[in-house]
Amino acid sequence: MSDFSHFFDALQQSLAEDEFVKLTLSKPIRKSEGLLNVYMRLFVIDGKETFELKYRYEAENNYQQFSLSQVKTELESLLLKKFRTATLFTLSEDIIVMVSKKKVVSYRDNAPSFGNKLPDILPQGL
Repeated sequence: MSDFSHFFDALQQSLAEDEFVKLTLSKPIRKSEGLLNVYMRLFVIDGKETFELKYRYEAENNYQQFSLSQVKTELESLLLKKFRTATLFTLSEDIIVMVSKKKVVSYRDNAPSFGNKLPDILPQGL
C-alpha cells in the first residue's frame, strides 16, 4: 500500500487552519478512459463541511459529495488507479503528490498559487 499520510496530514492541517483552497488530480494514467481531471472543493451545505469532487470527462462533468473520511478513501483510490499527480492548493503552500508507475509516492512543495480562498457556499441549482 502506498503512503499518502503526509498528503492527508497536510490536507487536515489546511482545513484546521482554514487555509484549504482546492485540490486537483491530474495526469491520468489512461487517457483513453476519458477522465481528464478531478477537482475537489469544500462547501458548507446545511451547516456541514462537504467535499465535492468534480469528475471532468471529455464530454461531461459528474459531481459527487463526500465527508472527510470518504474523500480520503476516494482520493487514494483515484491516485493509485487513475491519476499520477495531485496538487493540494493552500494559502501557505502548494503540495504536489506524484505517484510513479511502480506506485512510489513522492512530494514537492511550491509557493502558494492562491492568495485568497474560494467561496465555500454551494451555488444554488447544483
